[in-house]
Amino acid sequence: GIAKLPEPSQVQLRSGAKLSNAILMDWKDRFIAAYDVELQAFIDGVRAGQVGGPSAWDGFAAAVAADACVQAQQSGQIVKVELPERPRFYG
Repeated sequence: GIAKLPEPSQVQLRSGAKLSNAILMDWKDRFIAAYDVELQAFIDGVRAGQVGGPSAWDGFAAAVAADACVQAQQSGQIVKVELPERPRFYG
């Protein structure tokens, strides 16, 4: 099977008994709005003198979730994402 994100809104062309639409050729077309929000949050944090954003723990959790996804895809079964208790120093 295939898992994919829905395509952003786009114009479809109906001509010659065919319906077609462009294929995104650059990741920026899909994610530019999210990057704008992330960059603005960083700028706002710098102005406020605060550090924000994901931690190493967030990266670990993402890796554990991705590993469970691969296991599920390979086995065809539901795989529970199990994380150990988050260490206190992550806040």
